[in-house]
Amino acid sequence: MRIALLSNTPDLSPYLGEIFKTWGLRLVQTLTFDQASGLDPAEYPIAVVPVSDNRPEKAIAEYARRGGTAICFRPGETLTTLAGLKRLGVKETPLRLRLTRYPAAGLAGELLPVVGSAEGYELEENATGLAYLSLPGRFEGETVGIAETGIGEGRLVCFSFDLPLCVLLLRQGDPGKSEFIPEGDACVRPSHLASDVGPHDAGWIPYADLMSRVLVDLCLRYSRAPVPLVSHLPGEAPGILLYSGDEDLAQVAWNDDELGCVADLGGKMNLYIIPTQTHSTPEDAERYRRHHHIGPHPNLRPLDGHPIPARLAEFERQIKLFDKMFGCPSVSLRNHCTAWAGYMEPVEVMERLGVRMDANYFSGTYKSDREGAPYAAFGGALPSRFCLPDGRIYDVYQQHTHLTDDGMFGCDDYSFKISPEVFARTLKRIFTDITERYHTPYGVCIHPSNWVRFSGDQGKELLLQANKMGLPVWSFDQWVAFWDARDSWHIEELTWSGRHLRFRLIGQVGHEDLRFLLPDEFEDASLVNVSVNEQPVSTHACNRYGEGVSIVPISDDHGSLEICARYNA
Repeated sequence: MRIALLSNTPDLSPYLGEIFKTWGLRLVQTLTFDQASGLDPAEYPIAVVPVSDNRPEKAIAEYARRGGTAICFRPGETLTTLAGLKRLGVKETPLRLRLTRYPAAGLAGELLPVVGSAEGYELEENATGLAYLSLPGRFEGETVGIAETGIGEGRLVCFSFDLPLCVLLLRQGDPGKSEFIPEGDACVRPSHLASDVGPHDAGWIPYADLMSRVLVDLCLRYSRAPVPLVSHLPGEAPGILLYSGDEDLAQVAWNDDELGCVADLGGKMNLYIIPTQTHSTPEDAERYRRHHHIGPHPNLRPLDGHPIPARLAEFERQIKLFDKMFGCPSVSLRNHCTAWAGYMEPVEVMERLGVRMDANYFSGTYKSDREGAPYAAFGGALPSRFCLPDGRIYDVYQQHTHLTDDGMFGCDDYSFKISPEVFARTLKRIFTDITERYHTPYGVCIHPSNWVRFSGDQGKELLLQANKMGLPVWSFDQWVAFWDARDSWHIEELTWSGRHLRFRLIGQVGHEDLRFLLPDEFEDASLVNVSVNEQPVSTHACNRYGEGVSIVPISDDHGSLEICARYNA
């Protein structure tokens, strides 16, 4: 059993594939549009169809009639008619999506922002609404957002908006805002790329990631077997704290103070160093690296207002200089003041130089609003590769940073001036939501120079609460190593027969914290036991996104694992 991802590049099928990989759904096979004809629902019970001008809609309809589930975004006339939808015209965005039919992972009544392209549809009698689109701040004008329609032995599931484009624009921002600088700032930043989502009512939820999870959950719901997921978290952790600090002009003793405290409380962190202006010697850096990780902190601010190519050249020069100065590769990075250039041009440089993760995208509405919610502006939490709207994937993970100490705790005009006491209560809400609802990372930047002046108490609060809530404290580089190992694993030959789920789990890179998840319940069956390579293994039962799951270790050795999960009525 596999999920078919139909593709006719250039389209956003590569980004759909990245969404599935991010959530650990590793049963997806990309097929061409030509292969849609005669697609076997027994082998491919679900087919996902991106927006394209030449979709084989008649072949997709026949596939559904034979028993398949076809999930389509902004379908054309053939599928729209078959799905019992009446086209009303293009809808203005931003919009809000309200899930009404099935519980949605991570949501408890919140609405999800929708940007990009969307259509208005009216439901006919044979179609069922799963979700609805509304305009923020308005009562009138609601139309169906997701519809399900039975066709022969199968079904059509139609999104009235382009979900992968929506997720991309939410997480990465609007390419139309490239080089935009708002009044009161002098620097191009990723923060200024943020798409217009309307009122910031969703800032307390990672709405971009939860939007992508809607698609994953539909695939799980329509599957004909229990579906294993490769866990996006290490071990049995319910979430994770990603800790970093930008060195800027900090004294070595200040670095040592913060690095030492993080280590004493069981964590690791990244220290991002400006190679052209640092007090840290190569010997200091080697000492930091005995427990922690370092990365480049390129300073492009002296080139504010210069052409994009000049800033990119300096960006590349400083990354290479860092590698040479400290004798270690640049695995993750963050720019000084998050200075940027263009849209995805810096990411292209990172990809060419082998940088694996970018940490420049700060949550928040700097210079545009005073919204301080942890996911405001981008709604992202999980790492996912960057992508252009034409489907070009960059092999660089985008990891949002959700808190920076100067913006939250400092005394400057732009800061929110949050006291340690207020932050402790706010953080408890954030971590409770992560451990009980979202199961995502929380990325922070606590500068050593601020640690010794005003943010040390809040930094310690982060570490103490993370320990109390069972959240590992990892560096961004540590996170990259886990994510790269996880990314190498996929699932093959899945079968469901006689209440036995069998599949092969194949990977190239081992990691001691890799796990996969199995649903405790499927239809009327309950999980009894699991074996790996014919040997029984212990599992850890817990709740993820409102459903019971069992967490199963993946061998630290890479290779091929034969999995058998037995279910009973």
